[in-house]
Amino acid sequence: METRKGVGVHVCLVLEHHVSVQMGGAEYQAHQLAEELSRRQGVRVTYLARTLPEASGSPYDIQKVGDPSGFRRRAVMFDAGMVWKSLRELQPDVIYQRAKQSYTAVCAHYAQRAGIPFVFHVANMPDADGRWFRQRLSANTPFDLLEVAAGNWGVRRASHVVVQTSQQAALLRRNFGRDPSALIRNFQPLPEALPGKRADGLRVLWVANIKEAKRPHLFLELAERFAERPGIEFWMVGRPASHRRISATMSAIKDSKYLRYFGELPLEGVNALMDEADVFVNTSSFEGFPNTFIQAWLRGAIVVSLDVDIDGGMEAAGIGYCTRSLTRLVEVIDRLSHSRELRRTISGRAFAHARREHSLSNLAQLADFIEEIGTAPAAAKCRCP
Repeated sequence: METRKGVGVHVCLVLEHHVSVQMGGAEYQAHQLAEELSRRQGVRVTYLARTLPEASGSPYDIQKVGDPSGFRRRAVMFDAGMVWKSLRELQPDVIYQRAKQSYTAVCAHYAQRAGIPFVFHVANMPDADGRWFRQRLSANTPFDLLEVAAGNWGVRRASHVVVQTSQQAALLRRNFGRDPSALIRNFQPLPEALPGKRADGLRVLWVANIKEAKRPHLFLELAERFAERPGIEFWMVGRPASHRRISATMSAIKDSKYLRYFGELPLEGVNALMDEADVFVNTSSFEGFPNTFIQAWLRGAIVVSLDVDIDGGMEAAGIGYCTRSLTRLVEVIDRLSHSRELRRTISGRAFAHARREHSLSNLAQLADFIEEIGTAPAAAKCRCP
């Protein structure tokens, strides 16, 4: 394999965090991609991020390109010079970036100047939407607006855009006037079979980074509504955000008599709880394609989401619920608590769905896509709009 440099293909992944520092869906998927690419002959991988582990043990190179300390924590735009300098020194053949922000603009601009492909991978619904999604004003609002504006500029100039769902593809067409280069669903390693569940009681699990968009207070309210029902346990896992607005919610979670808070857990710990849980609840206002849905489907926890659906079809496919209201969320949890047979039916159907739609063949497809555009003839490498 040879490219214009004659030394294989060099892929740079650019994200705000490395998965070992912050476990989010985008970080997890990017790490899996970096590992897959690094296993391929002739492929070199460098992962650029502002927050990195002290020692990664990763099979790919990692490089720090920012500083979240002090005033700089307000926005990643302060890293623009370092990101540009690193890309110029590394001279990659392909740039891959997830989560719309000013990094997107820097990567798009560098790629256009260098004549190389830039792959932007949509990480959530707002990534494919040009609007500003923050719900309240704060001292950080000017920085947030600039990040969105820069990100939108970068998405419009990316040579390739990958989406996770048909809904994201439709948003991309409507808001950016372009079709996705590929639709590739998220992926995870597949267990061979569903775990056994305890016959007694019901265990309801919530997992996310604890921040406003995830609306953790609604799960706390859900637990309180079942306070008088014996045998139903509510479990919560997540890393608390650092800003002050979430502090009151965190105090209520830690002090609650109605749920058990496990704090932040590694992936293995989350999967172990999924093995034991009967129901997985999502209260987010928006998502991309939640990796936690796939984790739940593969481990027999029924997905019950307040507002996030997957292409509007979870209930139609019989693999979970999207309730649209807290009242119906309570009703669904109550119904599931009374029927082990209903839980067994839904979990079996969801397990088959996840094995069919979210295997590591999707990871191979994404890696193939990036490797192919990185090794294409120069004239075909960059099809910038």
